[in-house]
Amino acid sequence: MQNIKLLCLICLSTILFSCATLNISATDNNVTVGSNSNEEPVKFESVVKTSQESIVLLAISPFEDPTIDTSQNGVCSGAIVDEQGHVITNYHCVHNQKSILLYYYDRKDWGEYKVEVVGKDPLADLALLKILDSDKKLTPLKFAKNTEKIGVGTDVFALGHPMSMAWSVTKGIISSNNRYARHPYIHALQTDAAINKGNSGGPLLNMQGEIVGINALMVSRNGENAGVGIAIRGDIVQKSLKSMLETGTVSRPAVGIQIMSLGHPRQRNKVLKKFPNFNPDHIPNVSGMFVSDATDKDLPKGIDKYDTVIGINGELFNDGVKFSNLLENYKVGEKITLTLIRKGRYRLVDVVLKEFPVDVEKLYPTIQKILPQKKKK
Repeated sequence: MQNIKLLCLICLSTILFSCATLNISATDNNVTVGSNSNEEPVKFESVVKTSQESIVLLAISPFEDPTIDTSQNGVCSGAIVDEQGHVITNYHCVHNQKSILLYYYDRKDWGEYKVEVVGKDPLADLALLKILDSDKKLTPLKFAKNTEKIGVGTDVFALGHPMSMAWSVTKGIISSNNRYARHPYIHALQTDAAINKGNSGGPLLNMQGEIVGINALMVSRNGENAGVGIAIRGDIVQKSLKSMLETGTVSRPAVGIQIMSLGHPRQRNKVLKKFPNFNPDHIPNVSGMFVSDATDKDLPKGIDKYDTVIGINGELFNDGVKFSNLLENYKVGEKITLTLIRKGRYRLVDVVLKEFPVDVEKLYPTIQKILPQKKKK
């Protein structure tokens, strides 16, 4: 742990409370951003400094004693979301970790604080922590409204600890507001704000210092930033946070079937190739989801293998993304009516929604390296 703390202190001494990396072309480095005629102008540097106070550093280890093998230790980020000491971060930062220590952004406080994992949402790669034994007055970050409608080209910045550079900030724009991570349920933002190892769990903020997403992963062929970062979208984070605060988990609905899309001729050809003995005349030339199997032992009553699902409660869909978008409007245990095509005939089937199964070990098969490791000589 001394090694981890030494690393943090070194980074803090060189970076803490410094905005030198924000090379903005302005004489006072405090330019006006995101203001309108009805509000007082917002200063970029002021927003960054205020936001940094709500970002924490998480030193993690798969061992209860982090000094056993320091090469396995890592650093993640987290965002304080309420005055009670709850911190949102990535699930992959806490998966199989036995030691999690927290450090505040505070030049007067060099202490380390223990945290408890109180909520888990592996599908969304989110986790909720609770800071223990701390009486510090906290300033939580606020969530931006309507992040599902955030415009492409919107200025954003990411705070975190990339490449062990503690409390760094990078700036970019939103490239897309409709990506998804791991499953269509998990809507995500794409940004070119630099996201590297160590940024995990840190917030993606707008120019008002509000959370628009939680940085989760980068898309890169060489493991380094390539200008394509993915952040779990703010509205998804808020829903997950609410559920984790209430129950410690997040449940999402599922029909209980395994499906293959028929929304494009190439996708239909994949179905024909996988099931060569099935009568191709019974696979419709329409959009929909082909039932290939069940997610558990048995298919729901009324649904047969090789059916094609094309609608939920009378609303038709074209692909798996729209299928998931419709399903997420319902809760586990609710009854819905599916529109099916079976051997050229339409059918309506009532189904009670199950809980979406999440294979955590399949999603997170190994302890991930949160920091780049030194090569052994």
